[in-house]
Amino acid sequence: MFKKLRNKFILTNVIFTTLILAISFGSIFAATAISNKERPPRMHEHEQMSSEMREAFDEEIKRDREQRLERLGITLLLVAIATELLVFIASYYYAEKSIKPVKDAYDKQREFIANASHELKTPIAAARANFEALGTTEQPWTNNVDSELDRAGKLVNDLLVLARTDGRTASLEKKNVDLVKVVKKHAELMEARIDEKKLSMNLPEKIEAKIVKADFEQILDILLDNAVKYSKKKIEIELNGNYLRVTNDGKTIPKEKIGKIFDRFYQTDKTAEGSGLGLAIAKSVADQNGWKISAESDKKTTSFVLEF
Repeated sequence: MFKKLRNKFILTNVIFTTLILAISFGSIFAATAISNKERPPRMHEHEQMSSEMREAFDEEIKRDREQRLERLGITLLLVAIATELLVFIASYYYAEKSIKPVKDAYDKQREFIANASHELKTPIAAARANFEALGTTEQPWTNNVDSELDRAGKLVNDLLVLARTDGRTASLEKKNVDLVKVVKKHAELMEARIDEKKLSMNLPEKIEAKIVKADFEQILDILLDNAVKYSKKKIEIELNGNYLRVTNDGKTIPKEKIGKIFDRFYQTDKTAEGSGLGLAIAKSVADQNGWKISAESDKKTTSFVLEF
């Protein structure tokens, strides 16, 4: 993430500098070239000169101007290259210097989340074990405790996944995967939760792609879980060689909120279950693989699209 931000900053500065140099130096060179096309002055027009001598004199002046124009072009080119190099070095230096405090704070935050999640996982597991060992009869409050322990456990697991994804530097091994088989398998696993909702799939016979299978499956499960959670009657899955699209007919997302749904802990519906980390994890995993994930929402449906 920070590397991309640094490269974007450097690229913007270099492009901006290139445009300025191209316009400035181009104008200087063009103006000089136009002036060179003017008729050379004849210093001895009022003297008795033969036509051969005048032509030789004009030719010499012309060659001299062409040589000076060539030297000017080379000089401008060298100055432009030197300027671009200096701008690149300066941009790299200041970008690294500016991003470092933000990166350090981000790393500390990620480390804190990972450590806190590990620390929380043990007492939650202990609390669940002790609660189950009580063997009390079912009461509304016992169901509430059980539900909240499940919720806390899922939140901790999501935080651990997010911390691991953010901290992953080495790329996992990519293999040829039949995406159609993967989608069918994970859709079948979701059927028990679909109830009376209609699931339709628009899939070709076979699509092979060289990807990290576990990452694709993780994003797929998040999108399917999101669709099951928010759909009313219908879920659609579409897959081709370029993208995966999961669509549901649930509550649509306003335009002003659609850009925030991949933020951590953000929920468009505050009353819904979940931690608001699912889509953030999906985006983090997609970014690690160089994929793009986005959302589209109209008056009837909401779609999540993974481009790979």
